[in-house]
Amino acid sequence: MREWFSYFKTCGAFAALLLLASGAHGAVLQWNYSVSSTFTAATLTAGSISVPSTTLSWGTPTGPGGQSSLSIGNNPAAGTLSTYLGGGVPPQSPPYLATDISLTHKNEPIQGESLKTAVLTSTITLDPLVPNLPALPNQLASFNILFSETPNETPCVAASPPGNPCNDIFVLQSGLLNQTFQFNAGDADGLLTYYVNIFPIAGGALNILSNAVCAAAGAANGCLGFTTIEGQTNTLQFGFTISTQPLTVTRVPEPAMAALLAAALLAFAMARRRHSVRK
Repeated sequence: MREWFSYFKTCGAFAALLLLASGAHGAVLQWNYSVSSTFTAATLTAGSISVPSTTLSWGTPTGPGGQSSLSIGNNPAAGTLSTYLGGGVPPQSPPYLATDISLTHKNEPIQGESLKTAVLTSTITLDPLVPNLPALPNQLASFNILFSETPNETPCVAASPPGNPCNDIFVLQSGLLNQTFQFNAGDADGLLTYYVNIFPIAGGALNILSNAVCAAAGAANGCLGFTTIEGQTNTLQFGFTISTQPLTVTRVPEPAMAALLAAALLAFAMARRRHSVRK
């Protein structure tokens, strides 16, 4: 996850520079937001589980820690967020990134039933602050989760710390990035497309998992997810952004960054030249 962010200040700044140099305008620059989340569906390998709920618990404990569980923290979350005028690598800090959403996995040794799938649904309320306009209808973002409670014995499908039983596996199948909505800020630009993105920023790196780890969770090759450490409480902090272009979780290669720099500088120079000619 930190690997993405090491590129943000360079790549994100260049993307914003390209937008400004090409005369991008008309976007809502700042929003008041609230995000209220709950689990709306869940399945176990055996037995039943009640929804809607902000906490899912499962299994028969084999140690003093009790059941394993998955719970939503700081809910609902609310604040003010600036629109990220660009795309690519997710922004790493406020005002373009809100960091007050969390998901905690209490990973305990258990036997019997375990979590298999879950759907976390977030209701997002957006109220344009700059310019000050009426609030939008609620936006719904649903995150489909596949989960694998791995056997606590070697060999481990998912890597784990030395001397620790095998990590459990989360796969985020859908709903993570680039859910879109359109909004008219009331100027000549008309309807503009915005991208809503919620993604882990701390506590677990979102990566393309190995084929074996994906298969263990019942997912296809190339799945996106992360693993959590057995016997620990793993809190995953999530970021929330609104951008004017799609975001991606892939690392930007050095040659692509250099090309982006060259394009940004060229666009900026041409914009300055056009401005001088008009004078």
